[in-house]
Amino acid sequence: MSALLSIFSALWHQDLLALQQVDLSLLYLCVGLLIFVESAFIPAAPLPCDSVIVLCGSLAALGILNLYIIIGVLVLAGWLGSAAAFYQGHQLKEWRVVSIWLGKVSDKQWQTTDRLIQKYGLLAMFFARFIPVVRSLLPMVMGLRNAVLPFRFLLASPWSALTWILFLIFSGYGISLLPDNLSKIANQLLMLAPMVTLFIALSSLAIGGWMRRRAKYKALRVKQIKE
Repeated sequence: MSALLSIFSALWHQDLLALQQVDLSLLYLCVGLLIFVESAFIPAAPLPCDSVIVLCGSLAALGILNLYIIIGVLVLAGWLGSAAAFYQGHQLKEWRVVSIWLGKVSDKQWQTTDRLIQKYGLLAMFFARFIPVVRSLLPMVMGLRNAVLPFRFLLASPWSALTWILFLIFSGYGISLLPDNLSKIANQLLMLAPMVTLFIALSSLAIGGWMRRRAKYKALRVKQIKE
């Protein structure tokens, strides 16, 4: 257990020197567990999985990790994590508390949500992989609403995981080949990108909600004036 904790600590602190001295099988296991947990459970969103995947690319460039093995481990972990999130969503609707909460949402809103998931859900999975929280939230919503067949979800999920993993792995691989001053800047920019995307998405949702409420308020005022 102490060996696992030391590896998790080294991954968290991006300690390359410590990671070069650990058991490689345990290192593959720890990295896979991190990606699985962060992909499957929303409370695990703060885990630095994007930076860990980039770090794995750097470790592969240094010859510490096998590039093909680490890609396989990470893709499998991301796929299984999304499948777990989808299953959670499928089971959540059986909970009485969740059913009461869902009942407070209008049928029109659910119909709109289902229509959007059916039309863009599988495509959205590819983009959601790059956004913390959303990559575990979207599969859960898909399972909750039954808007996507499980077979289609399980078929598309590994490809979205592969796209995400390859982008970050080869980013880390390329960054490790840059001079130190440039690699630090590139790594920081790469880590900030998902947070910027998440901020834009949340801001868009907030602005859209405010505009809808304002439109409803104006429509109500016009109706009251006419009466």
